[in-house]
Amino acid sequence: MESAGRRVQFFAHLMLIATAVFVLFPYAWMLATSIKPIADVVAWPIRWLPRSVTLENYAAILSDARFLRSLLNSAVVSVVVTTLSLGLSVPAAYGLTRLVKRGGRGMLIGILASQFFPPMVFFVPFYVALQAVGLLNTIPGLVLAYLSVTLPVCTWMVATSLRDIPTALEEAARIDGCGDLRIIWTIVLPIAAPGIVTAGIFAFVLSWQEYIFALLYTTSEAAQTAPVLMFYLLGQHQIDYARLMAAAVLLSIPIAIPFAVIQRLYRGGLTEGGVKG
Repeated sequence: MESAGRRVQFFAHLMLIATAVFVLFPYAWMLATSIKPIADVVAWPIRWLPRSVTLENYAAILSDARFLRSLLNSAVVSVVVTTLSLGLSVPAAYGLTRLVKRGGRGMLIGILASQFFPPMVFFVPFYVALQAVGLLNTIPGLVLAYLSVTLPVCTWMVATSLRDIPTALEEAARIDGCGDLRIIWTIVLPIAAPGIVTAGIFAFVLSWQEYIFALLYTTSEAAQTAPVLMFYLLGQHQIDYARLMAAAVLLSIPIAIPFAVIQRLYRGGLTEGGVKG
């Protein structure tokens, strides 16, 4: 019986290792290609590891004024979309889960159901609407387009966290004389922080790496984001894979670092929230 359990554990670990290799291999290949000289990139047979490490690809991409401008545009769009998504979804979720007595859950289901439609259904209506109000090919127009996706999902995610908070805590606070705003700030938000942070991560990641909306609604370099500019690095007759991979590595850093930091915060929060017997 013990040997059977060990075999199951061995195969489980083997599957986890295989899955990790399968998931991490593209990122490892991307990083290795970004530090290869061009001769190693186009060499045949394939050189899995560079014979010599070079940072010329990063220097070239970071010296490109268009790429730096697109990075700034991506940062502005992502921060604004994340801020507005959380600033609007938190009170909306609180109202639908606490203040609306009837129909709140149905409204949340309707909000989430709006995301079931294929994105291409909204391409033309958004284009016409943004053009009508003069926001086509602008950063504010791109922010509005992203909010149509992030705001409903963030509202649902925050509402799911709020439903897990016992209403008895809020009722006890009201008995002590706390108003709605103080209850939200001192009780609801700290407890629902993991769900709110998750919603913020979703909004940031989507707006940082989104490609289709940015390609359709921005045509000038003044408003283009980094994923769109990476498309133009492909070239007409050849692809500069080394610079393309260097740009991809740089674009992944703003996503990878927050995930690592937030994971540690989650662990700390779970430890601090433990109940001592």
